[in-house]
Amino acid sequence: MDRARQWLSVLVLAGSCAVFASDERRSQFTVSAHVGAVAVIEQLGALPEIDIGPADLQRGFVDVPEQVRLRISSNSSHGFALDVHSLSPLIRSINVEGLGPTVSLSGEGGSVVQRWQQAQTVSLTLKFRLGLGSTATPGRYAWPLQLRVHPLEAN
Repeated sequence: MDRARQWLSVLVLAGSCAVFASDERRSQFTVSAHVGAVAVIEQLGALPEIDIGPADLQRGFVDVPEQVRLRISSNSSHGFALDVHSLSPLIRSINVEGLGPTVSLSGEGGSVVQRWQQAQTVSLTLKFRLGLGSTATPGRYAWPLQLRVHPLEAN
């Protein structure tokens, strides 16, 4: 991105010099730049810790009681993909609410695509249900998921 800005600066400077160097002649040229699609995720608040109790183990899942709030901004007119990946072998499945219909992912995680027609910023409030693997034991655990975002681009 910085290299593109440097080249754009060189082109503008060269064009400016060409205009000032000519006495009465006029020159016209077109400068164009391609701005790549970007997406940024901002976490609003701390990520919750996960408490797993004996009842959670019997059910086979734990509902994360605290919601995860995010703000996603993208200049892509096609939307974004939210990547949800497990950082813990205790997780066998991930259900996410707050992106439309409930999304079910394997224990490894996956991507959830959100499409739109123009660049924008959205605020999301997500709820998670984590399916527990056979090695899960009662206790308090750090937030076990990694959340990332990337823009969707035209094919």
